[in-house]
Amino acid sequence: MALRSFFLLIMLLLLFQLSACYHMRAEAVPIKSRVVEVKAGQADAMRRVRQLIEDEWKSRILEVDSSGSVLISAPHHFYTDTGFGMPAGGRKYYTQLRIEFLARPGKTVIQIVPHNFEMRTSYAYNQDGRVGTLYKHYPYEYYPGMFDLSRIDNELARVEALIRVLFQQ
Repeated sequence: MALRSFFLLIMLLLLFQLSACYHMRAEAVPIKSRVVEVKAGQADAMRRVRQLIEDEWKSRILEVDSSGSVLISAPHHFYTDTGFGMPAGGRKYYTQLRIEFLARPGKTVIQIVPHNFEMRTSYAYNQDGRVGTLYKHYPYEYYPGMFDLSRIDNELARVEALIRVLFQQ
């Protein structure tokens, strides 16, 4: 009886360890956007944020919407999960940023939202004595339970803080 209880305890502990990378989320939940209000015109705010992305972050703006008030950045890697049970090299978190500039009297409201949030990973496997590599993309919308949303929240907080500092100068 004691051996059976010990075995069940060990199995429960292993179950909790192996399920650590899944966050029991069946459907994608909206990710809270970040909002920054700045005392600058819309065009000036857009120019300064674009310079921050292109010159300081060494990234690109891939798209400007037809209204001219939304920038979408290139995908950028912001975190690698290398915890227990992860593939070699870990799972890499990527996102694009969708940054919208809303003109208000005497100020501009900047809204920062993740766009195309995903994880990327690669697996090595052996097939007929050869080693192959499989690259996988996991979009948040299709695999929400795999994502630790605190990672994207931290990234959005970092971007918000950098934009705030940009306009304090």
